Amino acid sequence: MIAIAALFLVCLAYVQANPDGAPLAACAAIAPQSPQHNGSSQPLANSSYSLNVSQLTAAGGYTPGRTYTLVLTGGASQYKGLLVQGRRGTTPVGSFAAGNLVKPACSNTAVTHIDRSLKNNVPLIWTAPAAGTGSVVFSYAVVVQFNTYYATLTSPVIAEYPIHRPLQPLQRPLQRLVEAKLPLHKAP
Repeated sequence: MIAIAALFLVCLAYVQANPDGAPLAACAAIAPQSPQHNGSSQPLANSSYSLNVSQLTAAGGYTPGRTYTLVLTGGASQYKGLLVQGRRGTTPVGSFAAGNLVKPACSNTAVTHIDRSLKNNVPLIWTAPAAGTGSVVFSYAVVVQFNTYYATLTSPVIAEYPIHRPLQPLQRPLQRLVEAKLPLHKAP
């Protein structure tokens, strides 16, 4: 009887919480998972949470390969859990590093909490993807309490800078001449 009660308590603890971060299953939807979090996402219009990216270019874009600090803030509202991922459409882009109160998740394409302590203004370290990726949007989820969370929040679109466009047909021959490093002819 004691063994059954102990097994029940162990199972209950597993089902009730994921205190050390979002599980791999949360990566696809960027949302808290059942049965760990029962309930449903709060209306996005009620969210006071925002994700701010510092050190963007003057044009408001990111430079490929550069490291940026993102800060997840809730104004006066604190939170216990988070999951943040940069995306191009539905494809994860860029990578996250471990930091204060957070760790990489989803094969380093996302970042999540390491415990369920109250948090606010947590800095997140993100390395932008390679050149040619294009615009990025950060999808994120915030857990306020076990049954209170916001899923599928998104940042504003952040463009790649400089914008990489295919060369126009007349630019290609000129570029080949420059790359060929032909000797200059002096006039007589």
